[in-house]
Amino acid sequence: MTMTHDAKMALNSRFHVAVGDFELGGWASCRGLAVTFENESLAVGGCYDESWVLPTRITYPTITLVRAITPDGTRTVHDWLRRMQREWMNSDDDRDRGTTATIKLMDTSNKLSKPVFEWTLRSVYPKSWKGPDMDATSTGVATETLELIHQGFL
Repeated sequence: MTMTHDAKMALNSRFHVAVGDFELGGWASCRGLAVTFENESLAVGGCYDESWVLPTRITYPTITLVRAITPDGTRTVHDWLRRMQREWMNSDDDRDRGTTATIKLMDTSNKLSKPVFEWTLRSVYPKSWKGPDMDATSTGVATETLELIHQGFL
């Protein structure tokens, strides 16, 4: 069974991302959407068959987004990065805690792409952006990678 061009394009935009008032569009890959509940085990004196589990911290890994470079999409990402750079360099407010981002998993099973589920990330900042490795002999698609750090989605 051969996949149609429209189906391939839908799968390549499976994750739609907005950060603050910037619509960053569709992304082919979204990694790191996870949460870890860290804990500490405490042995109780005189009790040899159990220990207490104490919660210590909740952590969220970096979100990594990957997609093919497009003129409009990449320009929007760069506009957001420039704004974040200006705010970062010119901020005299210690309470600046980033912005909110939304990641939507899109249902691509039909032509009407609808969100299946949505995650709202708190206190989002860019960690890094990486453009394509440029090689004139390569036939691969030029991609961009955006990494976001955040303080959770729960």
